[in-house]
Parts: sequence; structure tokens; C-alpha cells
Amino acid sequence: MSVRQSIVFAALAAIWGASYLLIKYALEDFSPACVVCARLFVAAIVLAAAMALSSGLGSVRNALRDIRRRPAAGALLALTTLALPFMLITIAEITVNSGMAAILIAPMPMFVAIFAIFVDASERISRSQVFGLVVGIVGIGLVVGVDAVQSLGEFIGAMGILLAAALYSVGGMVTKKRYGGLSPTEGTFIAASLAAIMTLPFVFTSLPSHVPHIRSVVAVVALGAFMTALAFVLYFKLIPEIGAGRASLVSYLSPGIAVIYGAILLSEEITVAAVIGLVLILSGTFTASRGNYRSNASRARPLPDELDDRLAGLETTVTSGEEDSLGQLEREQVSRRFARTSPNPQAEERDESAQAEGSVD
Repeated sequence: MSVRQSIVFAALAAIWGASYLLIKYALEDFSPACVVCARLFVAAIVLAAAMALSSGLGSVRNALRDIRRRPAAGALLALTTLALPFMLITIAEITVNSGMAAILIAPMPMFVAIFAIFVDASERISRSQVFGLVVGIVGIGLVVGVDAVQSLGEFIGAMGILLAAALYSVGGMVTKKRYGGLSPTEGTFIAASLAAIMTLPFVFTSLPSHVPHIRSVVAVVALGAFMTALAFVLYFKLIPEIGAGRASLVSYLSPGIAVIYGAILLSEEITVAAVIGLVLILSGTFTASRGNYRSNASRARPLPDELDDRLAGLETTVTSGEEDSLGQLEREQVSRRFARTSPNPQAEERDESAQAEGSVD
């Protein structure tokens, strides 16, 4: 990575790691429903402004048309990616430390690996991935069983955060299956807008009874503008530059940063169980979420995931029914280059058969 990319990467880890700290600050004066709803409304406004500045108002209109065209799909996207996970995490942080919340969100890729088996009948998990799942589960048990067992409220909160992690993984699958044709920013805008509307009715039953302090207000605005909107924009800009694999490594840094924030600014205790559990969760998650294909360094062609990264970087915005011709030309060039360098299909089948021999159902 270049110096600029490294700075953006580090900034992303710092921003996402601070989310759990800011939730604690926001809860000092606001109910969980108020925090989540306001955060989502601010995020939707910032994302709309970002799309208008970078791609013109056409991208905003495109996203709004998509909401009108398939509201049910949009509602499912909003529920699984933002509304329910945000609400579960925020409610849990009433009783759970911010550092523990970040640790318990970390296993999200493990749920992806588990759910993929049932969603895709052809999906197989290798022995190393099974080992990774076991290690991660042991880490979760250590964190919850030792750190969160001190009270029933903490235990229930910890379970809620794990449910939020599972919902995030489902939301990723919904995004991939139903919203692959939109840019990531448009998809996030759709989810944030609908999720804000969904949570709005709960706000009226839990409005603050006093004038909120400035710290709580700033925390809510920052959660929406920076931790949700800006972070996603930076993340999606980083993917075509360094690849989705490298960009996703930010999720392995943010829990540790969140633990440090909580210890310094909230005087939260860093226990031995939490540290060991975090190490086990992250190592198990990394192993379990690895693809079960084996890379071949001698091949000059990009792997399918890498091709998706390149094509994602060439994503163009459709405005008034016309696609940017330069972006289309670049996409065609990448596709042709991939087609020319693809190996013989029979060889691919032999490779897959060899891999299947080392996998378990």
C-alpha cells in the first residue's frame, strides 16, 4: 500500500473502533432508539451529499427509484444491514462495555462462512476452516463466559451483539444477491434511509426528558456522519485500490482499537480473558473466512475475487439512461484480459476435484 492508502486504512480502523465509544457517550442523554434513528438520518444525508458531489444528482435519483421499484427488498436490506444490528448493539451497550461490544462483533465473517454452507449447496468448508470456527467459538465462549457472566444484563447484551454480528453477515448476502447492480454507496444510502424511517416510530416513545449535553449530541452526529457515512465512502474507495481482501483486514484492527479507547477514555478494565478471547476470535475468524480455493502463484491471471475488485473499481454511475463510455470500455478490456488468460475449463475441474478431496461436508 502507498503512504496515502496506509493513512486511509489506519483512519478507517480508528473511526470504526471509536463507534462503540461514541455510542456510550450518546446513551448518556438519548435512548437507544433516538441514537440509532438520528445516526441513520445523518448518515443518509451525508451519503446523499457525497453521491451528488461525486456522481451528480443522477445517482441519488437512481437510488430513490430503486426504493420505489422494490420496497420489500429495500426493507430487508435495511433491517439486516443497519436497523436491527444498530439497535441490538446500542441497547447492549447499556450494560456491556464498549470494548467487549467491539470484540463480540468481530466474529461476523465466521457467520458468513457458516451461513454460506446452507445458502450455497456447492459450498464446502475445508478442515482448516472448521478448525478456525472451533477456535473462534472457543474465543467467544471465553469472552462471554468469563467477562459477561457477571450479571444477567451483561450476558443478554452479549448475546444481542452476537445476534447483530449474525445479522450483518445475512445483510452482506442480501446486498450481494439483490443489490450487486448498484454502487456500494447507493446501496448504503438505500439501507440508511429506510432504516431511519423504520426506527422513527420508536423515537416518539423515548424522547429525552431534559436538554441533552453537547457531548451526547456531538456523539450522535459523529456516529452518522463519520462512523457510518464517511467510513463507508472511504472503505469503498479503498477496495478498488488495494483489493477487497486487504481492505477487509480493517475489521481485524478496529476491535483492538475499541478496547484501547474504552480503557483510556471510559476507564474500562482490560481483562486477560478479553485479550485471549480477542486473539482467538480474530485468528479463528481469519482462518474460517478464508476461501477454500488454493491460489497458484504461477498463474498470471487474476483470481475471480481479484477480477471482481477490478471491476468494482471501474463501476460507473448511470445517469439519464446513459453509461459513461470510458468506464464501459475499461470494463470490457478487463473482461477480455481475464478471458484470454483463463486456464482450460478441464484443468479447472481437475483442480476443484483435488480441492474437494481435502474438504469435509
